[in-house]
Amino acid sequence: MKAITQLAILLLCVLFVSCRSKKLAVSTTTNVPSVTHVTAKTGLSLSSKDKNVSIGGMLRMKRDDVIQLSLVTFGILEVARIEMTPDYFMVMDKVNRQYVKASYNDVPFLKDANVDFRTIQTYFWDEQSSSHAAWERTDYVSLEGMSFPTKHLITVRSGSNTVKAILSLSSLKTDSDWETRTQIPARYTEMPVEKLMSHLLKLSL
Repeated sequence: MKAITQLAILLLCVLFVSCRSKKLAVSTTTNVPSVTHVTAKTGLSLSSKDKNVSIGGMLRMKRDDVIQLSLVTFGILEVARIEMTPDYFMVMDKVNRQYVKASYNDVPFLKDANVDFRTIQTYFWDEQSSSHAAWERTDYVSLEGMSFPTKHLITVRSGSNTVKAILSLSSLKTDSDWETRTQIPARYTEMPVEKLMSHLLKLSL
């Protein structure tokens, strides 16, 4: 797959696998949200034992409905988007006009681990804590009375390889004026979910 798609899918893999690793950990609700929408500028870096990649972007979330993460180059050009809803997850490569879209149950790896939209949401909204910190949240700010993390450090170890994602947030707002569902242009090509499975299992850049 092309580099942009690989970057977006790798991030999705790190999110899913880190949540999967929490299933054996003790968790508690730590933050009751007082807002329903959150938007923020993002800085994302992904690293493994021999590669490092950094890119800007935008995070948009509507509670219990959608999490969108756009990857942006030169501050203006959206090159990829990850969209997660209760019904599906999607990775869209806007440069190469291709996408992966599937339900969580379509991927045995996720179905067996009971990883779904709500699992991901608990970490982005800081509603879950654990003594096993594969997903660490720091640098909290007050957002309309809600304590919200602006830095996410996610670490996944697979064999001898360690994959890390650092997601930094800035310019947080409670803006609700954005489209909560991405329309896929007819000219885009759908990629098979098996491509995602191979990345989930390999966890390589």
